[in-house]
Amino acid sequence: MGLAALLIYRIETPYEKIKDINDILDRLTGVMSLGVLISLSVSLLLERWGKDKHIPLKIIFFVLVGAFLVLYYLFLFPDTDNVSMTRLLLIMIALALSFFFIPYLPSKERFEIYVTNVITGFATSAFFTVVLGLGVVAILFAIQSLLYSDMDRRLYADTWVLAWLVFAPFHFLYNLPDSNFKFTLKHFNKVIKIALLYIILPVMAVYTLVLYVYFGKIIITQIWPKGIVSYLVVSYTAVGLVAIFLINPFRTENKWVRVFTTVFTKAIFPLLGMMFISIGIRIGEFGFTENRYFILVIGIWSTLMMIFLNLNKGKNNTVLPVSLAIFALLTVIGPWNAFEISKMSQANRFLQIAAKYDLIQDGKVVKTDQNLALKDRQEITGVLSYFDRSHDLSDLKYLPENFTMDQMKSVFGFEPVYATGVRDDYFSYYMNREFPMTISGYDLFFPLEAYRYQDGGYYYEKELRTEQGKVKLILDNECKLTVQKEGQEIYQYDLGQFIRGLYDKYGNNLGGRIKPEPGVDSDRENLVLKNETDRAKLMIVFYNMHGTFDRDENVLDIDGLSGDVFLTVK
Repeated sequence: MGLAALLIYRIETPYEKIKDINDILDRLTGVMSLGVLISLSVSLLLERWGKDKHIPLKIIFFVLVGAFLVLYYLFLFPDTDNVSMTRLLLIMIALALSFFFIPYLPSKERFEIYVTNVITGFATSAFFTVVLGLGVVAILFAIQSLLYSDMDRRLYADTWVLAWLVFAPFHFLYNLPDSNFKFTLKHFNKVIKIALLYIILPVMAVYTLVLYVYFGKIIITQIWPKGIVSYLVVSYTAVGLVAIFLINPFRTENKWVRVFTTVFTKAIFPLLGMMFISIGIRIGEFGFTENRYFILVIGIWSTLMMIFLNLNKGKNNTVLPVSLAIFALLTVIGPWNAFEISKMSQANRFLQIAAKYDLIQDGKVVKTDQNLALKDRQEITGVLSYFDRSHDLSDLKYLPENFTMDQMKSVFGFEPVYATGVRDDYFSYYMNREFPMTISGYDLFFPLEAYRYQDGGYYYEKELRTEQGKVKLILDNECKLTVQKEGQEIYQYDLGQFIRGLYDKYGNNLGGRIKPEPGVDSDRENLVLKNETDRAKLMIVFYNMHGTFDRDENVLDIDGLSGDVFLTVK
């Protein structure tokens, strides 16, 4: 109720009146959401102990819960940045899992059937909530349309808040199955059973074959995957564990379930090994980040659970949700948490590169005149971007106070050079357009936009009618820029030569921005093409261009470019 009241207050109050406390309200919303799950878990725990009628004990527990939430708000949820929100999310996941297993601790039969009934109850409550919400919204719409056109439209949002945070919880908890009820196979939800037996398990079997074919390809080519295979295997393993957990009651009576469970829990190990090698390559090259940390932890948990399932033969399945809840908590608390490990790893990665060029003196970064290798510039930019995006640049103690990414040129001696997961010969240049440009001396203007089509080519053509006749600008598939006057060619320029010069100077500069320091025009001028012949005078201000350049084959492919063309025909 308190959470619903807070959300309705935020809906009903104009933003201008609460903008100064908006961050506080965000934090209160998060902490109160956490409090709902803690309260539910505590209530289930007291019920499991048979103490749900013991009023003094309940008061003590809920006073402790209130104290914990206050401390969490003050010390663990100081803002709504990435770290705080991730920590909150994982703690809430652990509490949601505890909602399932607390009634069955330490061990009881038919736990899986109880879980399916809880899931069914949740789906039913969600359905009725949507029906109720739509019904009330329809009534409000009718009132607004037919009786009172000035009705406050915020009532629609209020309706959904009340439906989801008041009606839905009461309906769900009222219909929550009794954990002391003696469940049998006939209580297993038929829709879930059909989905598991005839959809999910067959899909998992085919997916296993696909991954094994890919595994064989890796062995043959000796090219180990980077990135995506870890996510594929981890998500596949997680779905498999959930499926095996839920379908376990049918293991003794259904041969297909028995065969799948036996094969899957053994066939998964080579794939998990491939996943560990893949994520290990990424960590070895680029260090830990939160994503890689979580992938590694989920992989470790999945491996341990697969070993457990092989040894346990489907008994005492409360171990799966209990262990997952513990792992979720361990990743965000203690000195081993994902955030501290990732920051330490990235800081060490920064130090290793800085040591090669003696970039740190007396504990601070110093500007260098050395020509750092492109890969090292990308690595340093990547580390700084990680701290800027996921934490705070001040966490990297070697940087000047109040350092920002815009100061890289003055502090490090080079502009940011961003790297992505694309080919090493892919380049992308972008110039900040917020700079004045002198265009006197030119008569015509063409907006240049050329992007490669799906068939591999592109073609740009624009014609203007002038006092001197029809003037046409053409950019063909070979990156030749041509000017025609009354159908006759008067000018041609090979843009490929110009772009090769940029590549020689800036390299990939993936996603990078070419821009000058205050008072310095050199970098900006490098993205301005000026050329003049006895028939035409031309200036192109490029704002964006990207493509690939294969030095070995001396082949330049432009995927797209944009800019402004200024032209005078003589």
